[in-house]
Amino acid sequence: MKDSNMFKRTHTCGELTSGDVDADVALNGWVATSRDHGGLIFIDVRDRYGITQLTFNEETYPEAFATAKGLSMEDVISVKGKVAARADDAVKKSLATGEIEVEVGEIAVLNEAKPLPFMIHDRESATEETRLKYRYLELRTEEMQKNMAIRHKAYQSVRSTLSSLDFMEFETPVLMRATPEGARDFLVPSRLHKGKFYALPQSPQQYKQILMVAGYDRYFQIVKCFRDEDFRADRQPEFTQIDVEMSFVDQEDVRQVVEQLVSSVFKEVIDVDLPTPFPTLTFDEAMETYGSDKPDLRFELPLVDFSQFAGESDFEALKSAETVKAIVVPQAEGYSRKVIDQLTSFVKDYSSQEKKAPLGGLAWMRCVDGDLTGGVSKFFSEELRQKVIESLGMAEGDLLLAAGGVRDTVLSTMGALRLEIAHLHLHGSRMRKYWRAIPALPVHWPTIW
Repeated sequence: MKDSNMFKRTHTCGELTSGDVDADVALNGWVATSRDHGGLIFIDVRDRYGITQLTFNEETYPEAFATAKGLSMEDVISVKGKVAARADDAVKKSLATGEIEVEVGEIAVLNEAKPLPFMIHDRESATEETRLKYRYLELRTEEMQKNMAIRHKAYQSVRSTLSSLDFMEFETPVLMRATPEGARDFLVPSRLHKGKFYALPQSPQQYKQILMVAGYDRYFQIVKCFRDEDFRADRQPEFTQIDVEMSFVDQEDVRQVVEQLVSSVFKEVIDVDLPTPFPTLTFDEAMETYGSDKPDLRFELPLVDFSQFAGESDFEALKSAETVKAIVVPQAEGYSRKVIDQLTSFVKDYSSQEKKAPLGGLAWMRCVDGDLTGGVSKFFSEELRQKVIESLGMAEGDLLLAAGGVRDTVLSTMGALRLEIAHLHLHGSRMRKYWRAIPALPVHWPTIW
């Protein structure tokens, strides 16, 4: 049953502290947890600002207590009461409101919740399909509300920073004429002009050109883009991009603006000071060293050119290859033959998705007692093995993984293998104790794995 007698809230659920003890307050929010201790009920009420503990005493306020006894998770309530200090052994230092509780005298139930398809406090208690079906519930989870807050702060930071650099923010039409770009357009049929269609913009390309030639030398948008593409790991049909345009500038001007923008967003949103100037890589350097034009630089594991060593060996699969790249995994004692076989399968599966010839497998050797053993080591002379160890700076326990083939396939596949190895070191149950062999992620960097 709903009660429309909502109390005008005086505070949010994340606001009250020990300085508010004895104050009369009104709170509105969702029931997060409920604990019945006989004649005393404790309820945590939640809104997007935080959590406050409510207490209902059967002797003091029997009507409010009776209502509280019938509450369910996610019921929306409005309460009036007095702020009280918690007992010393009940203080929760992890909560901003952990030193107080509200002794409730009046309560109104604004909305009753049906049984939940998953627990709000545990986003992983349901499959992604279920969470998306009940998206309005998933948006109540702490993780999603934190993400939304970060997104909001990022928007404000982008607007503030670019405005301070004399950029103007523009809004451009969503319904436009189709333009030939990299992906298919989403089409919207015209009601008035039969057989004619509008297209949704893949990016505001036409309009940015109009604005540039009109004399708006610096403009930006936080803009929706639509691309009718097959679903892939790095593709979405609809996404938001920060579109920045500048006239009368060179490459260095653009780089400095973007660097200042990114630095400001990280500082203002998550209080991280990014070291500047940012390191720069050419496309060729990025591809040759990391196998990607968007390399993850939080750890090392560069790709090294192994063509010379392969050419001096007797291993024909590598010796005749157009390009041979290797990765030296430090302190890889935990890499059993089973793990190496899994990585070999990964290389075969990943490279088979490439347009050019897939890779035949993964060659490996392990540094043990100052020599390379196992795998393809028998195809390398003792002198050549020592040359590899010295040239690549290998140490005891290091593992060398190499693959050869068509250049583009080798680079992309070994770049993907590099990320897979890092993922293994962070999450692989068999590898967990060895992951520190890769330099640890910066402690201030948000965890994204």
